[in-house]
Amino acid sequence: TAGCPDSLIREVHHFRILGEEQVSKNLKFVFCRECKEEYHEEECSSFLINSFSLQGYVVDENAAMQARWEEASKETIKKTTKPCPNCHIPVEKNGGCMHMKCPRPQCRFEWCWNCGLEWNRTCMGNHWFD
Repeated sequence: TAGCPDSLIREVHHFRILGEEQVSKNLKFVFCRECKEEYHEEECSSFLINSFSLQGYVVDENAAMQARWEEASKETIKKTTKPCPNCHIPVEKNGGCMHMKCPRPQCRFEWCWNCGLEWNRTCMGNHWFD
């Protein structure tokens, strides 16, 4: 990379992992460390903008908003669900007491949201509504 000290690869064994095609493609290619294009003397900022727009790197506002919604949804799911101790499917708690019943018809395991154990008298007495 032009402008980077000690960036020239001198060790032959580094090229072995690349394979012959990659080595011949990149051998002695000097590039700008900012925009990764061929080395140039002029400022990189305008070159970088042109490079990104040519390569299709445009921020899609709808995609960005969708990604933020998906991340927020994952966080909400993580806070409001726990896996059923018996069959491990996610079970949502949206209010009520700590007595949970797995919604999966094949399971229907009854358990305590707080301790994750099968629903019992101790749970009923100590933390039914914690």
